[in-house]
Amino acid sequence: MVNNAHTRKVTPVDPHRLRVLILEPHASGHHGPYLELMARGLASRGLCLTIVTLPESMKHPSMIAIAHSAEIRQQDAPQLIPAHSPLALHNTKRGIGGLVARESAYWRMFRTWYRVYAHRFRPDVVFLPYLDYCLYAIGLLGSPFGDCAWVGLAMRPSFHYRRVGVIAPRPALASVKEALFFRLLRNTHLRCLLTIDEALSEYLAGWPALKRKTAFFPEPVELRDLPDPVDAKQRFGVPSDRRLILVYGAITSRKGVLELLQALADPVFPSSVDVLLAGEISPEVHEALASSVTAPLVAQGRVRPMDRFIESEEEPTLFAAADMVWLGYRGHYTPSGVLAQAASAGRPVLACEEGVIGWQAKRHNLGEVFDPANPVALIAAVRALLRHNGARAAEGVAGPSPVGGKMSHALDVLDRALAGYVGYERGVSSR
Repeated sequence: MVNNAHTRKVTPVDPHRLRVLILEPHASGHHGPYLELMARGLASRGLCLTIVTLPESMKHPSMIAIAHSAEIRQQDAPQLIPAHSPLALHNTKRGIGGLVARESAYWRMFRTWYRVYAHRFRPDVVFLPYLDYCLYAIGLLGSPFGDCAWVGLAMRPSFHYRRVGVIAPRPALASVKEALFFRLLRNTHLRCLLTIDEALSEYLAGWPALKRKTAFFPEPVELRDLPDPVDAKQRFGVPSDRRLILVYGAITSRKGVLELLQALADPVFPSSVDVLLAGEISPEVHEALASSVTAPLVAQGRVRPMDRFIESEEEPTLFAAADMVWLGYRGHYTPSGVLAQAASAGRPVLACEEGVIGWQAKRHNLGEVFDPANPVALIAAVRALLRHNGARAAEGVAGPSPVGGKMSHALDVLDRALAGYVGYERGVSSR
């Protein structure tokens, strides 16, 4: 059942502002920060936003920030509504059974949320910041939002990877997923499908009839002017003569952190290089940090753990302090916001050869691309960046980021998608 007990008194709906109902159940990982950036930006442009999320997500710093802005700004701020799911969302099944069960659960939840809140907020358009919750279910079952226009941001489709040169395993049910994806694009009420995947955008360019319903959404990067690198390093207690590899985000084994730590302990690893782990550290990485191999490196300051949630205001200092950014992920095939941040900051990357990360790093000359499981290749990549002092990689990131965009550009794309490009002018209701 949907929980109305925690719903605060809502602000009366303004009929002269585009009304957007945003459904984002989760705030972990990139979900919360992305939602906060988009909500803040769209609200500043005059859109009337209502955000529905799960009660447990309300404790996330990004959700707290959205709620706080509503308390301060009142009329123009997004309205944040906690609501329960009508059924369990967590499914441990694998294969087609797990996919169907998981996506069907989200589809039904979104349908319930829409039915409960649509009559109260009378949305002009529904926005799913993470369409991948139920992308294929919508392709099969149709829109859960009745005849209301909707927009979705897709991040994880992978059926196209091999066709554009991305190194990745062939996904299960690739042909079925591709068919459902194109069926979704033909949905009558879909206003626009956005994607942060440059490879998918390139693939869709070959389908002119459907491409008009899609748009490339550049990874939003909001790094303010970077401080002086020496000053930035001093803030983290790093001597100016040390070279620093930044590992940013959720610090887990899937980020290739264990391989990096193992290589760092190798006597042939460049002795002038340290590693900064900035983000919440998983138990398995904590265990590795306490091992007999890595613990001495932590004690010496060669490994510097920052085990906590990193606020967006801290990001410019982090990237200013970094001499190179770690993207040697394992089994990660989708785009990366950290890659966009590194490119925007002009910092070369140590990137895995697989997935969109490797594809973009090669395509835009963003740094060294290698197999993280190969310690010899990993150390050689570090040495290459030190030898060139990042000059070769920096050539690929001079000026605007080739894999992301300023937040204002991303908001322009989202704003136009929500408004439907035509039929709506700011200050005039679309209904």
